Amino acid sequence: MVKPTKPTPPDRALRSNPSTFSANAEAWITYQWSEFPDYVDAVADFTDEQAENALAAALGGDLPPLTGKALQFLRVNAGETAAEFADVPTNDLTQLEVEDDTSTVFGQVSGQRLAQATVATLNAGGSAPVYACRAWVNFNGTGTVSIRASGNVSSITDQGVGYYTVNFATAMPDNNYSVSVDDYYISGAGTSAFCNAAILFPVSFQILTGFRDAGTFALVDRDEIFAAVFR
Repeated sequence: MVKPTKPTPPDRALRSNPSTFSANAEAWITYQWSEFPDYVDAVADFTDEQAENALAAALGGDLPPLTGKALQFLRVNAGETAAEFADVPTNDLTQLEVEDDTSTVFGQVSGQRLAQATVATLNAGGSAPVYACRAWVNFNGTGTVSIRASGNVSSITDQGVGYYTVNFATAMPDNNYSVSVDDYYISGAGTSAFCNAAILFPVSFQILTGFRDAGTFALVDRDEIFAAVFR
């Protein structure tokens, strides 16, 4: 059966054109009550025939073999000449369908599995959330200031004795982060050493190092200063 062709509607019957009104009105009545219903019936017959042919092909064994086609779907090929199997996009599948947790091959994983693997790798027990360090640095604060090792720290600015600015390579989202700082200093009797984070900016923060002794306050350079940032 050939696909039905939709009939062309006649010109509209317009009272503003009395010479064609009667003929066009009669043509519209014929179209609406004869030609168009016949077209709808033909489309229904054509659809039924196509469905019957598809079912006959399936029952007749014309489908591709199913072996090895788990989690794939059946579609018509690009040439519209036959059926073929295709992979389902993995972002539409569940975690269980896209990942075998016993496999050592790294592939696409769900967010839940990735979070579980991260916690396991960090050896973090319990149900408390895990927050990553956003920047860290180990630097020498004496003489010409120099970075020994760092992460997300572009440079250290020497602002004077015992006064440093740590500059981020990539800025923090705001200045509401937390900084843990420390240094290596062996103080004498009655001397209290300190190493403090000062003003925080999205692009940098400041460190002050020095000592207090019997009410005396002084900034002092340190040769081993450490800092870590969390947000």
